[in-house]
Amino acid sequence: MRAREWPTFFVTWLLVAGCDEKANAPASASAPMPQPAPVLASGSASEYDEETSTRPVELLKFSFASGIRGRDPASVLEYAKPNQRVYAHLTLRNRSGRKRTVHVVFKVNGAKRTEVDLDVDASWSWRTWAYNTVLAKDTSGTLSVEVTDDEGNAVAEGTLPIRPK
Repeated sequence: MRAREWPTFFVTWLLVAGCDEKANAPASASAPMPQPAPVLASGSASEYDEETSTRPVELLKFSFASGIRGRDPASVLEYAKPNQRVYAHLTLRNRSGRKRTVHVVFKVNGAKRTEVDLDVDASWSWRTWAYNTVLAKDTSGTLSVEVTDDEGNAVAEGTLPIRPK
């Protein structure tokens, strides 16, 4: 045996030596796989029922940001200023096994300003964002955001004070 062939032979030998009879048994003879615990959306009071609905979209992180750099918030905002673009950055988990949609609503002082639908692919950690521009006339009050999934479940909400320049 040449030196170059030895590692392949050795790896093959380890793989075969590591096998046992259970690994070669038919699927019906093996023990059932444990099922993962259901994931609930933030603030959801109801339990997940596999037969009647899909898994809710779960919020992992939420922040207001001044911009997006490399799919992450460029800088987290503590307040908004007039004429400023404010991003709502979301990190979500979608374990439903299909593409989902979240609905983002921005409000300034309680008045609806911007609505955006964002796609969320099946993922353990999906980053997405939407933005609203605070108008020059908005010199006080709050900018708020509400996020719901395509089944109407609340996913996230937050408020940001508006301060003059």
